Amino acid sequence: MTPDIETIVKTAIANQKMIEADSIMLDSSLEELGITSLDAITIVYEVEEECDIEVPNDQLESLNTVADIVSGVRLLLEARSAS
Repeated sequence: MTPDIETIVKTAIANQKMIEADSIMLDSSLEELGITSLDAITIVYEVEEECDIEVPNDQLESLNTVADIVSGVRLLLEARSAS
């Protein structure tokens, strides 16, 4: 069963920022959610653990929106299942 990546990402953000996951939209920028670079590392770590993937450090710098994280995780999961 494929995990619901959007839910996993929103939950990780909600846990880190102590906000409701339902208030997080895909097009929300990380900046408007108040996510610092340290927050982003913690969020990505939680997502990595939940999805059993590893996000390359150089990809962290290109994350600007919630959708960026979701699509990046989806690509990593697709690449893993294709190999």
